[in-house]
Amino acid sequence: MSTGSNLQNCIKPMKDFPLTSFAILLVIAVCWIMNANFKTWEKREGVVEDDIHHYYGYLPAAFIFGDLKIEKKNYPYGANASMFWTVKAPNQGNVFRMSMGLAYLYSPFFFTAHYYSKLAGEEPNGYSTPYHLALLLSTVVFMVIGLIYSAKILIQLQFNDKITAITLLAIALGTNLLCYSTLTAPMPHAYNFCLFAIFFYYILKWEISKSIGHTIILSLLFGLITLIRPSNAVIAVFFIPYYLFEIKGALNFRFILRSIIIAFICISIVWLPQLLYWKYVTGQYIFYSYIENGFNFDNPQIINGLFSFRKGWLIYTPIMVFALAGIYFLKDDLAKFRVPLLFFLVVNIYVIYSWWCWWYGGSYGSRPMIDSYGLLILPLAAIIRVIASRNWLIKSSALSLLLFFIWLNIFQTIQFKNTALHWDSMTRELYFKQFGKLMPIPGNTDYLDYPVLPE
Repeated sequence: MSTGSNLQNCIKPMKDFPLTSFAILLVIAVCWIMNANFKTWEKREGVVEDDIHHYYGYLPAAFIFGDLKIEKKNYPYGANASMFWTVKAPNQGNVFRMSMGLAYLYSPFFFTAHYYSKLAGEEPNGYSTPYHLALLLSTVVFMVIGLIYSAKILIQLQFNDKITAITLLAIALGTNLLCYSTLTAPMPHAYNFCLFAIFFYYILKWEISKSIGHTIILSLLFGLITLIRPSNAVIAVFFIPYYLFEIKGALNFRFILRSIIIAFICISIVWLPQLLYWKYVTGQYIFYSYIENGFNFDNPQIINGLFSFRKGWLIYTPIMVFALAGIYFLKDDLAKFRVPLLFFLVVNIYVIYSWWCWWYGGSYGSRPMIDSYGLLILPLAAIIRVIASRNWLIKSSALSLLLFFIWLNIFQTIQFKNTALHWDSMTRELYFKQFGKLMPIPGNTDYLDYPVLPE
């Protein structure tokens, strides 16, 4: 049976997958427990902190203070801080460094909190407790939507309930996706995980229909993905090889041209508010808001990015070794995903670790890799299915390792929040001295290796 027929015949409602539904509910419970335990919404900079000022600032600036140029006043935020973090454009305009895609996703929760604040007599300034709670809720909601679409992908590709449930638990609880859905929310990565999963799902839908409707959805999603993090345009490196394999000998030049025109129009619609904002604030329709920061493509830090104790992806998220190995097990009807995934991984890793700050500031593990989990869900499920078909010794050993990695990730997430794992200066020696200890050991700063920033 062809993959297209499989997809058409195997779309099943989630109610037929009780273990998968239970897995998602369990993830929600874990997120609630972690948020309830740390109560970051009660802290002045527990939610809107660091880069979030840039992602979120568009909303209060536009809809509360009516000052997108941030020029009416200083907007104090506590004793020594400002609500709005901006950089200076050449025309001296105050411009948010990050593009506004994430503000699109925040907005329903922001407006709900704003309306509630007015009704409840809370200060409707965009930074009080209701807004913090709304932002935390938004992160969990989008993470859960990402899990639901991940489940839909696996179900359509013939994975059973048990394999799908285990895979979702591995991704949600065994990786740094958990940290960025709770204790370091609302950074963009849980949202991008969600969008990547939806994008993947609609690739499968497009495979069946080749319809204008699904082309429009994919194009709008691509526009939003890139508006949140422009470097995530590399998702095209996954779609284009897949697209070419699907259209060979079947679709004509007219179809390809139509798809390109639709994509251009849809992406332009998504990006238009950003272009108008840049023009309004900086005088330029296209503005590079990172100013002095960029990519060092001639000196990528791939080994450090993957394996260093400072912030190595596979050091702090070892469960993803299984996802990488799972690419080999994409066989039969799944084999067509192997080359697109490999292309995507190579380009994505190269781009991510060519960034001037390859450790990406204060973070748990390698946070930019989280976005791609919406694609890596497939090879992870593939290897779990292979393991599940082996003898009891292999299955029990693999299950024990899976449970250990989930425990390790949850434990290290709490260590990170307690600064037992330093946000950017960890070393191999300190990692093992802190292993199994929730709080920082005495003298832990003596073992730190502070990063050297480029001049």
